[in-house]
Amino acid sequence: MSSGKLQNSLMEILVVVGMDQHTGLVPDYVPGQSSEVLPGPTPLFTTAFESQVLAACAHEVANFPNSSSIFDSMASFSTSTWSSNIPPSPARGVSSTIPPKGGKTRRSQSLRRLTPTGKHSVALPVGSDVISSLPPLCLPGNAYVYKDRPKDHVHYLVLTDISGAHSYATVYTCYRKFLATQVRGKSEYSIRAVPLNDEGEEGTKICYVPLCCCMVSRAPYFFTMRDCLTCLVQQLHKDVRTMEMVVADFSSNLALVPRPPPGHLAISFQLNKFTVTVPPALDPDQRVLDMPLHYPFLSFSLDNILTLVACILTEQRIVFLASDYALLTIVMESFLTYLQPFVWHNVYVPVLSSSMVDLVEAPGVFMMGCHVSHREKIIKVPGIVVADIQSGEVFMADSVLDNAGLPCFPRAAAEFFKEKCGTMKFQYDFSYLHSPTPTSVEEARKHRETWQHQLSRNIQITFLQTMVRLFRDVKEYVSTVNQRRYLNKDKFLEDKEEGDKPFFKEVCQSHMFKRFLKDRMDQKRDFYSIMEETMQWQGEQMTDNPDNKLIRRRKISATSPGQKNRRSGVVNFGLEVNGPNSTFQLPSFTQSHRMTDKTTAAYFYDSCIQKLTNYLESCEPSDRAPYLYLRGMVYAAKGASMTALEDFHNLCSADVKLFPAEHVQSIINSLSEVERSQLEQKGLYKGGPMERKTMLGKLRRMSTEVDRGQGLIIALDFDQLPQRDVDLHEFSKHIRLLDIAVDSEVIERLFQSLTLQDTNYLDPDTFSIFYDCWKETELDNSRVACQLPEDCLTREEGVLKVSRLIRCDLGTGRLILTHKRLLFRTGDRTEEVVRIRDIKNLEKFQYNTVLTSADALKIYSKVDDQSPFTAILKEERNQWFMLVQELWCGRNIAEGTKDSQVVHQAAQNVLLINAVVLSGDYEECAHFDGVEKAAENLCYFTKRRKEGKDKLPQETTEVLIQRVNPSQDETVRNTVEALLYTSGDNSKGDNRSSPQLWCAMGSGQVKVYDASTWICDQQFIQANNRVCCLLSVGTEQVWAGSFDTTIYVIDINTHTANKQLLDHVDMVSDLTISQDGSTVYSASLNGQILLWSAATLQKRGQIWLKNVQRLVSIKLVGQNLWCCTKSALLLVDREGQTLHTLQMTDEGDSPLQIECFLLSQDGMLWAGSGNQGRLTVWDLAGRRLKMNCCVTAVGRQWEPGQTDSVGLSREKVKDELLCYIQLWAGSGNQGRLTVWDSQSYRVVKNISVSCRGLSKMVQTHGKIWVGGKCGNIHIFNQGTYTEEKELVAHEDAIRSMCAAFDRYIMTGSGSKDGKIAIWRV
Repeated sequence: MSSGKLQNSLMEILVVVGMDQHTGLVPDYVPGQSSEVLPGPTPLFTTAFESQVLAACAHEVANFPNSSSIFDSMASFSTSTWSSNIPPSPARGVSSTIPPKGGKTRRSQSLRRLTPTGKHSVALPVGSDVISSLPPLCLPGNAYVYKDRPKDHVHYLVLTDISGAHSYATVYTCYRKFLATQVRGKSEYSIRAVPLNDEGEEGTKICYVPLCCCMVSRAPYFFTMRDCLTCLVQQLHKDVRTMEMVVADFSSNLALVPRPPPGHLAISFQLNKFTVTVPPALDPDQRVLDMPLHYPFLSFSLDNILTLVACILTEQRIVFLASDYALLTIVMESFLTYLQPFVWHNVYVPVLSSSMVDLVEAPGVFMMGCHVSHREKIIKVPGIVVADIQSGEVFMADSVLDNAGLPCFPRAAAEFFKEKCGTMKFQYDFSYLHSPTPTSVEEARKHRETWQHQLSRNIQITFLQTMVRLFRDVKEYVSTVNQRRYLNKDKFLEDKEEGDKPFFKEVCQSHMFKRFLKDRMDQKRDFYSIMEETMQWQGEQMTDNPDNKLIRRRKISATSPGQKNRRSGVVNFGLEVNGPNSTFQLPSFTQSHRMTDKTTAAYFYDSCIQKLTNYLESCEPSDRAPYLYLRGMVYAAKGASMTALEDFHNLCSADVKLFPAEHVQSIINSLSEVERSQLEQKGLYKGGPMERKTMLGKLRRMSTEVDRGQGLIIALDFDQLPQRDVDLHEFSKHIRLLDIAVDSEVIERLFQSLTLQDTNYLDPDTFSIFYDCWKETELDNSRVACQLPEDCLTREEGVLKVSRLIRCDLGTGRLILTHKRLLFRTGDRTEEVVRIRDIKNLEKFQYNTVLTSADALKIYSKVDDQSPFTAILKEERNQWFMLVQELWCGRNIAEGTKDSQVVHQAAQNVLLINAVVLSGDYEECAHFDGVEKAAENLCYFTKRRKEGKDKLPQETTEVLIQRVNPSQDETVRNTVEALLYTSGDNSKGDNRSSPQLWCAMGSGQVKVYDASTWICDQQFIQANNRVCCLLSVGTEQVWAGSFDTTIYVIDINTHTANKQLLDHVDMVSDLTISQDGSTVYSASLNGQILLWSAATLQKRGQIWLKNVQRLVSIKLVGQNLWCCTKSALLLVDREGQTLHTLQMTDEGDSPLQIECFLLSQDGMLWAGSGNQGRLTVWDLAGRRLKMNCCVTAVGRQWEPGQTDSVGLSREKVKDELLCYIQLWAGSGNQGRLTVWDSQSYRVVKNISVSCRGLSKMVQTHGKIWVGGKCGNIHIFNQGTYTEEKELVAHEDAIRSMCAAFDRYIMTGSGSKDGKIAIWRV
């Protein structure tokens, strides 16, 4: 890393291209054309000459390949020799002949550093391959000289290096006056610069020679670079110094200007008294918006714009034509901006020079641009999409009259796009026709900038909304098997409109779509996902078309009825119409030759650091991130690596999305051993020399989500069903891929049914027939759903089974089974037979008439005055009895256990049973001889009801409100590690006022539920390990502690964790907050407790508990902390000194493991044993504290003012215990409750608890709710210590509990159950 190089500099390099007195004018011979010198003079104004690289300047490097002299006037320059691949042209008088075949003589080049010493050569920041490609691109129409001076002009380039990385360039072409004289006996001219008023002498010709100043940046700052180059050219015209000196100074200054980080902070600086503003990208995943986006709308119709968008999405070979090279790049870049978040990764050359036009014949996918004069050649190349910017035409090159080969943009999305664009005005004069005349140039400029910015943002939002409407359902067709994701492409295409299928089929094959799909699978939190949620929250529905009803109802069978992923408080993140909120003004530049004690860069960096530090000291905590980022970059450029790393470390707590991971890695790699040791002492390194656990490692794992099911994205071909016997593992993989089932237990039961439990393998024939039956039934159900009246099925219903034509009490027709009801369809009339919940009994019987006897089914209803319904189902009778009974039992169990998920599971069982029965009619199937046994094995809820597991005890049902399954539609159940209830912010007056339940999962996932409907609002993956604790900090943040040693600061409004605290060196186990909400305490298992400022997220202090290995929870009491360490409860002060220790013992005085504890308000300390189910209560204050009397601790009497050996005085105890004067704790492996005397701490009473251990506690209404490891809840009276109730809660240990004021108690269980229960207090 070069000293003084700013890694995020606005300008990477400044390249000057053209001809001057050093290069002369050398004719540019086309390859293959003879270079023999013809007799007679070479025409000066009609001959194309070779353009050369005249200068290549960066921060520390000024390279002039063709200059023959050193800067004698600049003493600060030093020289050295540097070998480059930039081919120089022979200087005037250097070579005597022109080498054959266009060859050139290579010579040494001077490398001049702008620092006082030049001992070491410094490489240019841009590869020589890129620099060498610039001359024909800077003058794409060939280099000519002119008799009259042309107007200056600007065009734009996108450069691609050999690695595929893009650089962006603005080229400013001006013209300088020279006198040209043809060299005797040669075709070349020698030229010399003259003043504008010099008419020359005899034998010379006045000509104007082009000079191209090309400024290159890593970001698309086209218009900002245009402003800078305009200032440079003005300086070239005015400055008496040589071009080399002006360019060198200019580049050295511009290399000091940083690019702003994404967000709302712009950067401005002064060039020749002209203010240049560098705008930021609004989001790290979005492109910098530095140009107007409406130019394509001025050239193309809306239909043609959509056609071009479709061509890009389907990766066609596209060529843009224009008469002005400046239009090509801007129009093409606009289209790539429209398509975000899709990114073009194929060949991209916005400007082709005249000598490069033949590249359009190359195979493969590309986007290119060339001059409209080449149109006749271009349209002869087959298979190319031509976009003529001048005429607005879009057509296939080989079929101008027939554009049937062009992809067609989907109809519904096209109509939406045109409707949105219909409200926009793309002409500035039309928009401001009603406005008064601006009274100043500045006001007029501001008017136009405001209009342009608003229009560009509106265009960007419209395109983003269109992209969301096209692809927002793609995640529904993704399956995850063995941590690899698969796209069910066939089903995805099948559910599209017939006319849209060709478009989506091509898109699915594109590289762009695969990258986009990967981001969606990874649940990437970006501007696209925010817009997706915004449109969903605002009520955007799928466009009505005949097929959408089929699609919607088909998907219900694969999702829980009524479950809808929505969220509140959506912010239009990254899409605001307003520009940057603030601007950071850089210090003024200082000429290097004026500095005596410091270099220009060092002085400039010091001034920047001082200004940034002043801003950081005065700005709001929420605004610190961009200033920390900039200061860290400047420190790194200055060489202060340690200070830079500290700023980047603090940046994580401000906005982790700005963290420059690659740059930090390069800084760490460049550190000396001494610096590494210092870094480790500061806590930024947290491991051995081979496995350092740095902030970089954490963030890299977070950003890339390593090993979290990334795998290959595979589009499954349904013809590729198993071709050999499959075991349960392979069977599970295929069943999930085919979107038949997800839950492991359900898949295992299905495998047992198809194999009749006789073998460990399933043959491919059985699998294929079963799948055919499943698919056929799915299509039949969808077809029937579409034929029903629009209002017949509710949004929570889907068709599960349709009978053959039967006879029943209502006539002749078909029975239809849905999630909720049994319907009868005859002709165009549909009647409700019975609601599933109203079924009283089912009866199979023989229906006898005079003519025949048939199998029939009788359904009895609970509804009064409703007679039994009889259906003569014949051979379908037993199957229908089984299906209706399973759904009925599932409904009863759902109501009896308050678990709505059961209805979904029962409906899925119905579909599986039906497919097993239908496939059992084929002799090739393994279960042909045992169809009834196979079907009964899938009747899971029927069995549970027969076993009496359909209801909970009345005492439990009176308190239980509902169960929620946060692992729904996931392959495995995960432990609910932590729960947090947030009441919402009623002052906002919007959706953010909704109360929410936050669930931290063992998978590292955080899920958010609307606490009024218990519907999932949002889910996202943030951690790389279990999230084990949650804490609400103010009304805007939730902190989540993880076993990956990171604290994630989640924004409640956007549900993003852009701020992370990385200072823990072990697993974060608990979080708590001070009473005034100003300080957050975080604990890790190794006994480390950190204090954080809730406002600034800065670390305020640290406490280390000695000889502690299992610190599981903490509670704040005044200025002291109660700490649960499994073996004891410790009261510690801010210095980490232990003020008091409490231990639990059993009847034999053997120590018990403490699992949980809480602070209550009656003067008692309650502790529960983690290994005996033992609950212990200590009196911490007693009446003597309330009466201001002495306090006894461990048999020792304190007198007023007396202090023990660790400084615990009676007054201090009183002060610390006023807020929380009772402490409860639980132990986890014996069923015993212990109560201690409030004064002597001696055991007063032992109570046995019917559980194998206690795990969690919460207090409300004078009751202590204690969660047991057997899954039950024990409710104790806080005053009498008696157990009042035992609730049957979960099928696994209770792992989390929280209270919602005095209304609800929420409990979460281990992975065997994996559910959340909501209880009424």
